[in-house]
Amino acid sequence: MPLPHDDFAAYAHAGLPHLLTTAHLLADAPGDPREATELTRRTLVRVCARWRRIPRGDTDFYVRRFLVKEYLRGARGRSRRAKTQRAVLVLLHGEGLREAEVAQLLGRSRGAVRSRARRGLAVHGGDAEHLRRLFAESAAGLVPPDVQLDAVEQRGRALRRRRTGAVAAVCALLLVPGAVFGADRFMGGGSTAGSGAGAADVARSPIRIVAPGERVDAVPGVQVWLTTDGKHWSTPKAQNLFLSLTGDGSESGYKYRHSYTKGDYGSDSQVGAESGKPTASVQPDPLNNTSYFLSGLYGGLSADPARVEVTVDDRRITGTVLTLAGSPGWGVWYARTSLSLQELKSGSGEGGPTVTVYDAAGKAVARGGVGE
Repeated sequence: MPLPHDDFAAYAHAGLPHLLTTAHLLADAPGDPREATELTRRTLVRVCARWRRIPRGDTDFYVRRFLVKEYLRGARGRSRRAKTQRAVLVLLHGEGLREAEVAQLLGRSRGAVRSRARRGLAVHGGDAEHLRRLFAESAAGLVPPDVQLDAVEQRGRALRRRRTGAVAAVCALLLVPGAVFGADRFMGGGSTAGSGAGAADVARSPIRIVAPGERVDAVPGVQVWLTTDGKHWSTPKAQNLFLSLTGDGSESGYKYRHSYTKGDYGSDSQVGAESGKPTASVQPDPLNNTSYFLSGLYGGLSADPARVEVTVDDRRITGTVLTLAGSPGWGVWYARTSLSLQELKSGSGEGGPTVTVYDAAGKAVARGGVGE
């Protein structure tokens, strides 16, 4: 059941023990709950500040994401890698999440998560069951400290007011003659940034039904079109890219070249999905030397989505959807605003953007990222 907009205190109170336990496992500080308590407090302040913007059918995902990002905040280099590895182990063997769920939460590819998990597990003798027992024993001995939720709410509301004031200042600047040109760039091209937006009243994705082969000008310099076998698009840097679909709406056999970063994404990414299962993907394309176009494919749905939302760090952008007539259960989404390389890499764990597909009830029905 969707949660009302003013229920933060009830949610925080009910979820506090579990949140503290996860924070304790991340902090890895037996006998000293102060670090876990502070991590939990900072997380709840950020959650409270954004509470009205968090989709009510997907609350736990966003709260976990805030927690891990607070845990990783400020870490660099070797420390960042070690922390990310710890987060992967905790989420897999402490929380019991699947690799795909951890990848979506961290904004990493499943291969990257699998590699981190393998290396981390090797440190613990390669015994996953032993690690799960260690996590369980550590959690069992935790005495939950007192987190002052009243103070958390006050800090969260103050943070929300500051951000609302900053948005209002930007809007005022956009009213100045000559500043209108940048409106879409500043406002996120349909992002759900308005205060007071909840599951029922956030911006829905514009959905356009197109004919096979009908070319759509997504953003300047980029065209997107669909055929019955998948997604096609051309950018200033590459022409006639293609992502194929099987007849049931699942992705198959796609190879796409991109070069904005190395490592987890590589230079060639293979995208695939199990037949019939809801899936979503993200493909970042360079427009020039400084900005990137985001688009992707969703599939395996029983009906057209109500909203497709891409998340980059704390920024959420509502995508535009293209689909063929007859509600085939798959389609293409794209963002009408470009992003910089720094924005693309600023997500949790230096991962990339995450896309979430919601149905008419506000429930997340598919989620994915780069390499999904």
